Amino acid sequence: MVSPSEQTILVTGANGYIALHIINELLQSDYRVRGAVRSQKASDKVRETFPSYWGSRLEIAIVTDITNSKNYNGALDDTITAVIHTASPVHGVVEDNIRDMLNPAIQGATAILDAVSRLASSSGRRVIHLSSLPAMLNPAQGFRPGYTYSEKDYNPITFDEAVSIADRSELYIASKSLSERAVWDWFSQNKPSFDLVCINPSMILGPHLDRIESTQTTSTGAMLWAIVDAASIPALMFAGCVDARDCAAIIRAAIETPEASGQRYLVARHFDWQTAADIAREHHPELASRIPIGEPGSGKSKAEERIYQVDGSKVVQQLGIEYRSLATTVTDSMLEFLAAEKREHN
Repeated sequence: MVSPSEQTILVTGANGYIALHIINELLQSDYRVRGAVRSQKASDKVRETFPSYWGSRLEIAIVTDITNSKNYNGALDDTITAVIHTASPVHGVVEDNIRDMLNPAIQGATAILDAVSRLASSSGRRVIHLSSLPAMLNPAQGFRPGYTYSEKDYNPITFDEAVSIADRSELYIASKSLSERAVWDWFSQNKPSFDLVCINPSMILGPHLDRIESTQTTSTGAMLWAIVDAASIPALMFAGCVDARDCAAIIRAAIETPEASGQRYLVARHFDWQTAADIAREHHPELASRIPIGEPGSGKSKAEERIYQVDGSKVVQQLGIEYRSLATTVTDSMLEFLAAEKREHN
């Protein structure tokens, strides 16, 4: 088997919150990494995050438009052994669902496959497609208390139905589902020499790899800070979370595990806001007066009464990765945001 030090992994969307964790996981595991980003500014962010690896085991290629496979000509070649596709097209104002959201999402997911087939088919062994839990949910069922989602579930939305969706968040969910389906369809039709693994995380939480300067950062990693200075415990609108560090380790394991070929993995452990608040109040007494009390200890039971649950055990069984505790994720996140808040006030 080829050792990690002899392999170069392409990571698209390399400057993103989860992508930086993936790059770190790969570098720590002795892989070489080529990141694909849209701009020089994004390239600079990656370089500043990993200064000791820059130019030796880490390099960057600029791909301005990920919906066109020709734009990968400078990023893909026969040195690439695997691809981790985390990038999504940038969405501005959505005036036309097809033009502004659905087509870019689908084309962005399949263009990388066309490019690997054309430029790296002799060396590329596996493509990891970063999908999401919403690609498994059935929105028509609502919060669906009593039901547990797993890898067997697929969002049943059709393209024609998505065209008429008015709600922006529902449209985004539809785009994630349709883009994953397009990837599986592409593999079925083209039967390439490389294989596919889909990773479907729920909400990705936990500390950022790069230093954040403000508590107002927009990544999902900032969501836990929402309980600080909140008037009450937030209503639970999603079930399950995964620490960004665990998600990165799972993706690395998916590259290395032969049995992962052709699989999809729901990546999540239990989450509820009440439990997160309980943890934060216990481990960060300096925040206790700023976090609503709610009904301590009732989080899990009330969550099960309100919303679906998730089964993320397949990654433990097949990939050998154990999830961090929610206490670790919450505590580490609060430390990060307390430091950012202190910088804001200095």
